[in-house]
Amino acid sequence: MDRALLEHVELLSLDAGNTVIFLDHARLARLAGVSEERLVVAEGEAKRLLTTPEAMVDPHWHERDRPGAAGWGRTVATMLARAGVPEADLAELLSTLWASHVERNLWSLVPPGFREAIADLRASGVKVAIVSNSEGMLDRLFEQLGILSSFDALVDSGKVGVEKPDPRIFEIACQQTGTRVTGGLHLGDTYATDVLGARNAGMRTALIDPFAHYEGLYPDVPRVPGVVEVARAILAQS
Repeated sequence: MDRALLEHVELLSLDAGNTVIFLDHARLARLAGVSEERLVVAEGEAKRLLTTPEAMVDPHWHERDRPGAAGWGRTVATMLARAGVPEADLAELLSTLWASHVERNLWSLVPPGFREAIADLRASGVKVAIVSNSEGMLDRLFEQLGILSSFDALVDSGKVGVEKPDPRIFEIACQQTGTRVTGGLHLGDTYATDVLGARNAGMRTALIDPFAHYEGLYPDVPRVPGVVEVARAILAQS
């Protein structure tokens, strides 16, 4: 990893989905009746389309007006449409998936070693915050997963009313942790929200891209294998 990326980090800012909690492809594929392999590919296609929002699939569905649900619906609908679900079926399917998502988030797989690596990093004095475009339910989910106490701040767009790439959401994380944006390093999986947002705020940033969804794109953006590896590398460099 680039040493300059890891120098003098005051705040490790983390996206939630596919950074701290990963999409359960098998569960979503089963619920939606699509191939898990095709769903992984479709996830990348949907992610890349976030830079051109007019290309996203945006059906009107029952829970769309709930906090964070519109963005969630666009992402999931685009993913499923790309995976082969007919667009005429998406509105009803989104309502069904939303109920399952509220019961237990579709993004809920925590990487091995996460808790230990983050605990060691925080013990060294580095603050750790979640900065996520979400639905206002992350605190409950993180408590269920046993990781709520791993963070110094949890900035959920569904609660603060600001979404990435708006730089204000990163500034909120810095205010809540008593850190400077110039001392922040943000990790996330999405160029349009994580990278552009963090850069607009004045933070360093890197992509987590385990399925190579951005392969060949954005060569100026550093890639890192994951949060655990970055936390360990920061500690090793300090």
